[in-house]
Amino acid sequence: MKVDNKFSQNMRQSILIAAVLCRKRNEPYTQFLGSDGSSYSDVRSAFGKHGGIKQCALCKQRVQGPFYCRIVHEHLDVPDYDGGNSFECLRALFRCSVDDLVERQHELLYQNEGSRKRKVIETAPSVLDGLDDNISSMDLMSEEVLLQIALFIPNLSCMISFCKTSKRMQKLLYTSFHSEKLFRGLFLQKFGKRGTVGNFEINLSWRERWRMIYGLRRGLLHHNSSDMLSLNGGTSANLLLPRRTIGVLSHAEESSALFYDNPWSSTDDISNGYFGMKILHLPPPPNAANDWQPPVVCHGDFNGVKIFNSVDAMFQNTRHRFISLGDDEGGGQVLALVQCDVSSWTNWQTNRSRPSFFIGFASGRVAAVNATIDECGRKYTFSISGFHDAHENEVTSLAFVNGVGNDGESGILLYSACGGGHVYCHPNALCPERNFSMDKAILAFSSNGAIFSLTSTTVDTGDCSSSIICTGDGEGKIRLWTRPDPALCNGSETHCFVPILVKQAGTRTGLVTRMKFVHNHNDLLVTCTNNGDVRIWKLHCCNKRSGGKKVGKPQLELKYDKMGLHNGAVEVVMNVGDMLLTSGGNDGRVVGVDLNNGLILQSIDCHTGERLQHSDGNTILAKSCVVDMIVSGKEGHMTTLCRDGLLQRWSFVVRTPI
Repeated sequence: MKVDNKFSQNMRQSILIAAVLCRKRNEPYTQFLGSDGSSYSDVRSAFGKHGGIKQCALCKQRVQGPFYCRIVHEHLDVPDYDGGNSFECLRALFRCSVDDLVERQHELLYQNEGSRKRKVIETAPSVLDGLDDNISSMDLMSEEVLLQIALFIPNLSCMISFCKTSKRMQKLLYTSFHSEKLFRGLFLQKFGKRGTVGNFEINLSWRERWRMIYGLRRGLLHHNSSDMLSLNGGTSANLLLPRRTIGVLSHAEESSALFYDNPWSSTDDISNGYFGMKILHLPPPPNAANDWQPPVVCHGDFNGVKIFNSVDAMFQNTRHRFISLGDDEGGGQVLALVQCDVSSWTNWQTNRSRPSFFIGFASGRVAAVNATIDECGRKYTFSISGFHDAHENEVTSLAFVNGVGNDGESGILLYSACGGGHVYCHPNALCPERNFSMDKAILAFSSNGAIFSLTSTTVDTGDCSSSIICTGDGEGKIRLWTRPDPALCNGSETHCFVPILVKQAGTRTGLVTRMKFVHNHNDLLVTCTNNGDVRIWKLHCCNKRSGGKKVGKPQLELKYDKMGLHNGAVEVVMNVGDMLLTSGGNDGRVVGVDLNNGLILQSIDCHTGERLQHSDGNTILAKSCVVDMIVSGKEGHMTTLCRDGLLQRWSFVVRTPI
């Protein structure tokens, strides 16, 4: 095939896209659709002959062709055997979603053939005509029958293509009351149940969740275009936001926080700046305004927390933008925060509801914060409903663990870790029968060194499921903990855990700053260090028979190793669907990683940088770390907060027919 004309270039591109699609879909590498509209028999053979891709030196030595090297083994970071970079085009394709690749296929198929495309679209209904008056056979079916047919369609791209064949199907997908059921089924097939919680607003429709994920993905891939734009000014006066920083700390403290991430400066008085922000999972009050937004809680180098009425309130210049909570409790800075899912649990005798979130102080205190609706029914008021001084060191992390409640039944329990290496269970913190009391804490386990990160999940160990706790220490080690055999422990030990596995969180020894279980059924563990390393592990069980029962031992298998993803400590790890968003160091970036293949989806520069004087007299552009982000699917934007208080709002635009 010649390579010096447009037809051959399009055919080559269609071969590459088909190969990547087969890999992403785990389909056999057989037939594929060429840019000329014809079907060809073997994409693997076509890739080797006409793809123009060369294998790496190792695969060349093993006598493996470019297809097995670049597609099957996904060697996308290794140069060609002759030092070339023919694989670069494949890296860009692997970063795309399946729907984006299908869209590219269609663009190649119909490129410069507008009349042919119109002909296909116009003649398609006639194939389905069951009557002479141009009524489609779909129009003769009831809505329930159409729904049952659509429920068999496996993914979103096929669903949208199928619905284009009939106006009835388009109405079923987009405007009928069955629409949410269809989008929900497709979403759960794609991302699993655990992909629906944690980073979405509680009132998002399933269609809006899809738009949010694809908007973020396209925005990361096209961050220099209009798909992902900063709304903080410059391009449009109407979008100019009134505040540049969050403004909880003084201007001097926010300015000095820039030196925290750039310690080469000789400044003595350095502020620790801001630590993070969380949008609360609260439903709208009964008399809330139409533009009501959930409150946002912020913590940093100040006592307690500050609670804003909304994300928009953080950008406003009004006096009473936030309220303070816990600043007079003697706990000091809040280093850890975890919020509960929305629940109707309420003790009706005392009219006390389940806590909205928990906070961990530098003094070792763990406190519960309640949110109650005010008398007007328009907003929430917050108060600390209880606390416990279980730790002698600073509380570094909080997590919810599936456990055994006071009545012997399974439930969710609150666990807290500290710099002294102790992990405590607060058994009554989420128990309505115990009035959500914080008066009791039980030592679950202790580690030899300080614990800086904590997360939990459940795993199928054979005949039953078991809770797993993962901790990260100051020596770069992650440990898996599980409950001991129930036959060997009494009732007082139901909250205790024992270690079962030790792994290294990064390629270099360093403090484990963040960790999180993500993806379908929490089968992926993400670990991060202060060296900027990010590792993604696969959690699975090796089941074996013992005494007639299946006994499974949890194991961690390293899937992707992103060494030096950031140039310093990783501060944020967040998953939105099949994307992982991270930030850290002093590069001022948010990086997107595809959890399906470990490839980087580019990054966004969220800090503009300031010129600082180096100790050697030179002037250097210094940036601050992004300490947290809020992604809104309803509004279609992402808000980032840097350590020095810089607020940025980014808009992502969806250009798909979702």
